[in-house]
Amino acid sequence: MRRIGRILTAALACATASARADDFYAGKTITLSTHSAPGGQYDGYLRLLTRFYGKFIPGNPSFLVLNQVGAGGLLAANHAAQNAPRDGTFLTLVANGLLLFQGIGQPGLRASLGDFQWVGNFSNSNGVTVAWAPAGVRTIEEARRKELIIGSSGAGSVSALLPAAHNALAGAKFKVVQGYEGAAAMNLAIRRGELQGRSGSTWKDFLADFPRETADGTLAPLTQTGRAREPALVDVPLFSEVVGDDPNKIAAALFVGDALTQNRSLAAPPGTPDAAVAILRAAFEKTMADPEFKAQAKRAGLELSPTSGETVEKTVKAVLDAPASVRDTARAALAVGRD
Repeated sequence: MRRIGRILTAALACATASARADDFYAGKTITLSTHSAPGGQYDGYLRLLTRFYGKFIPGNPSFLVLNQVGAGGLLAANHAAQNAPRDGTFLTLVANGLLLFQGIGQPGLRASLGDFQWVGNFSNSNGVTVAWAPAGVRTIEEARRKELIIGSSGAGSVSALLPAAHNALAGAKFKVVQGYEGAAAMNLAIRRGELQGRSGSTWKDFLADFPRETADGTLAPLTQTGRAREPALVDVPLFSEVVGDDPNKIAAALFVGDALTQNRSLAAPPGTPDAAVAILRAAFEKTMADPEFKAQAKRAGLELSPTSGETVEKTVKAVLDAPASVRDTARAALAVGRD
């Protein structure tokens, strides 16, 4: 009888929790924030998510996309940290440069990324640095001999930090120009000759943005972050492979790559209840597995190689807890990106 009582109690508890979840999200709107401008890659992920996510969340909430452009993602992240609701109705797609930004001790974030509640990651891919070949640079060796003008959205963005790391650790001559409103603005600047390259986006992003130019070699990949080469870029060296034989430089290059692997990570503000986070994580994983969602992402040129919120959380912790010697070397290398 006691065993039957325990089973009934557990069943009632589960039913009550489910009812509360249904009651909470029914009629609610979840705001999805992004640091990119409308039409950018981050914006594209969120607008696609709005069409599928709700059917996997009890109560079927509606969605609103909020574009908070500025400061390489700091504006959006700080809004989530300080001003956004903490009840499960606000999520932000964090700029992937910000984990590296915090990892090297750069001030500007109003809350540690270690305190955010990570829901999941759309894409776990290497960041690629590319050159507009007509500018006279097709390889990292040539980038060591000739200045290349690289665009960036802001000091905290990977588009600023990664070129700075290449300059310090690999001897490149990248000149970083900040202030562009996301990838679309930088792509336009490349086409009109104002910029000569970009850094930090995935190769699939570049394929979508420059289909003809990637096919004919006009846009040339120089390096890629990460610990293994992408299958489509087997001849393009890893960043850690172009910094020489100094163990400190290699460790710093790997630290930079590890910090950038979570390319499109979605988070709830610090203090969001664990119960809400669990619902949002489960719904995110179901959305990523939905065949129609994957088909529409492919048609839109949005790369999917998702990881769970738990995995993102572990990666964030590993980067923030990296040895001081590694973080110090990376900090010195990235000083140019923080000017």
